[in-house]
Amino acid sequence: MIESRMGSYGARVAMAWVALGLGLPVAAQTTPTERAAAAEVLERIAALQGRIRPSALGARLAERGDAGRDEVLASAGRWWDAEMEALSDHIGRNPEVGWQEHASVDTLVKVLRHHGFTVETGVAGLETAFLATWDSPAGSDGPTLGLIGEYDALRDVEGPFHGDQHNAQTPVALAAALALKDRMTGDRIPGRIRVYGTPAEEVGPPAKTIMYEAGVFQGADVLVRSHSSNETARARAGFGVCCLNINEVRYVFTGRPAHQLTSWNGRNALEAAVRFYTSVNGLRSTFRPEASIQGVIPEGGVAPNVVPARAVVDYYIRYPDEVYLEHMTRMIDDAARGAALATGTEVAIDRYGEFRDGITLGSMEELYFAYARKLGAPRMNEEPQRPAGYEETGWVTREIPGVGVSVYSSTGTYHTKEMEADGMGPVGHTGFRLDAQIMAAILYDYLTDSDLRDVVAEEHGELQGLLSEYHRRLREVYAPEVGGDGAGGR
Repeated sequence: MIESRMGSYGARVAMAWVALGLGLPVAAQTTPTERAAAAEVLERIAALQGRIRPSALGARLAERGDAGRDEVLASAGRWWDAEMEALSDHIGRNPEVGWQEHASVDTLVKVLRHHGFTVETGVAGLETAFLATWDSPAGSDGPTLGLIGEYDALRDVEGPFHGDQHNAQTPVALAAALALKDRMTGDRIPGRIRVYGTPAEEVGPPAKTIMYEAGVFQGADVLVRSHSSNETARARAGFGVCCLNINEVRYVFTGRPAHQLTSWNGRNALEAAVRFYTSVNGLRSTFRPEASIQGVIPEGGVAPNVVPARAVVDYYIRYPDEVYLEHMTRMIDDAARGAALATGTEVAIDRYGEFRDGITLGSMEELYFAYARKLGAPRMNEEPQRPAGYEETGWVTREIPGVGVSVYSSTGTYHTKEMEADGMGPVGHTGFRLDAQIMAAILYDYLTDSDLRDVVAEEHGELQGLLSEYHRRLREVYAPEVGGDGAGGR
């Protein structure tokens, strides 16, 4: 059955994953082309997982007797109950959209400083980004433990709202960080804790990429973050990103104004934008079916009686892998140039944001899931999902190992008023408390267990090399179809 569906080589890959108890690997990559190109890579990932046995590792650490770890779990819960639940609700009731989270950041910075953290604001040139640091009194020469926090709200015609529960993410990180701080102080454990305040997750350009390129994450040994979810699930080891690889591209058409009664004296930028928008719709049938393209025309002129001299088309161009995404983007760029040429206008192409596949570690995912099971997290989905790095921080995951913790926190789906309501009610509060406890336990294990650190380093190092091989194989597979267009990558 497996052989007939996947071919003999793919069957061996599948058998390897089944033998590990991880199910068939078809969910590991999205498209048939990805799976064909990644067949050997998937087999090597399966062999790596068989060697490190992440499920057994997670179970061993979660179920062992460790008084210090148990206190960290309890302490994270206490911090959530005492302060952070109220802080989460406060941010939730005062939503601010990306790049404008001034009051939220001001509050979070005051809380961090109150609890002994040194906080640098405006990092990476971003007004609402910050970096908070605490060094153990036993010295900072131990591991540097990083926690990522978000706080931006969604945009809506009725006003901003926290329909993705970002209001909770930094309070969750703070509850975990303070529990670790207490234990490191009491047990004289050397190390450093860093909390990264990352703005504007919902809008481009991606703040975490800007912070990564500015070196803000440099020095972190491990990173954890939380996010809302309508189930408690973990990902399998491999490469992926939550919302597909994305190129955010803005096309700015410039023409020449004139009175509409003598429009021949002008050059109509809006006509160019509409021609371009229509051309992109015509391109959809030439792209593979997994392609996703969303666009708007946020600027199209000022007055009906003046030929528009400026128009803007803004696109999110998405595909499951970054190699074919580059081919798509080049064709769309050419369509923009063609529309400009046809209308006598000019076009400036601004690729202002990129989201890319991250590295997902089986060791970290299974450790998270083992703690979720230990603590009785609701709505456990036992089927490992497609790799997703730790959300949209793909570039960071390629350099720094980590995990995203996503315990069930809403009956509604993402970006809805139902999810907002759950985020400030019992369902969300329960999930967030568990997020904080699990994140604290993972970081405590990383801090105190050298065997875990060694496994994480081994797995991350091998997957870094396999990611390069995966992209090389994709370029080979796509070459007959896209020619030189498929040579994308960073």
